[in-house]
Amino acid sequence: GGREDRACLTDLCENSVGRFRAMTSAWMIHHIASGQAFFTGAACLIAAIGLSRWADRRTFRTARNAMAGLGAILVFVSATPLAGWAYAVLILSTTAWAFGERLGGKFSSRTIGTMRLGTAAVWLAAAMMEAPYHMTPALPQLGRPTLSVVGDSLTAGTGDARIVGWPAILERDHGVDVRVHAKAGVGVADALGLANEITPGENLVLLEIGGNDLLGGTSAARFEEGLDRLLAAVVRPGRLVAMMELPLPPTFNAFGRIQRRLAQRYHVTLIPKRILLGVLLRPGATSDTVHLTEAGARSMAESVWQALRPAVARD
Repeated sequence: GGREDRACLTDLCENSVGRFRAMTSAWMIHHIASGQAFFTGAACLIAAIGLSRWADRRTFRTARNAMAGLGAILVFVSATPLAGWAYAVLILSTTAWAFGERLGGKFSSRTIGTMRLGTAAVWLAAAMMEAPYHMTPALPQLGRPTLSVVGDSLTAGTGDARIVGWPAILERDHGVDVRVHAKAGVGVADALGLANEITPGENLVLLEIGGNDLLGGTSAARFEEGLDRLLAAVVRPGRLVAMMELPLPPTFNAFGRIQRRLAQRYHVTLIPKRILLGVLLRPGATSDTVHLTEAGARSMAESVWQALRPAVARD
């Protein structure tokens, strides 16, 4: 009776709390590693600048300081790979604004207003610079291309014959001709050998590579050298090359800057990191946070299809 009902209610509550915590944790990780936290941080800092107008009141001053602190933390942990000069401008303008507010009595109201407006404009400009990297790219239609995938264990699988890899699912469900050049454990330097297997007829190439470098302690300099050689080998006239951006932990901005810089140099299309991260963070998608389960492989195939669909559409 009542005791059993209470036990069931307790279990239900505990399960609900557990799911909520898992969902909250996954959302926070996605928000940070996808770089979306940069926009939240920029918005907090702009809001803090706006609150400065009423900073003579303690409540607004406290709110301003809290918003500014939160914004700075979110920008830092987002590891957004803006250029060094852009971060220098952001830091200098924000520092000048902060000192201006602290020493407000020594500056005219016009000067303070200019500092506020200028700093808010700088953060807004930075957000606008970053925004295109979070949008699904517009790919040209290639007809019936042969898709070549160069990757690591996320593509090659772990050797478990029970799990059908996402390239096979993509080929089966959407009729895309897929060739796999992938091997577990490889980094960008090792992937050069895999890239040499690509034939001239494989005119659409997707690079799913770099995770082992990021997690395995490869230096940024070695990562850049290896990726430079890989892109030089893969990029060819008449071939569309796309590369998945790496989800970045805090302080790993350099890896993202390298990807973006080399992608621009070789005219490689970047697939936003939120797409790969969205797959890895889905409940049950991985067996150990990085290797796909059967459900994860299906999710990955669908995510890649949505990203590449314009290029491989049949009509």
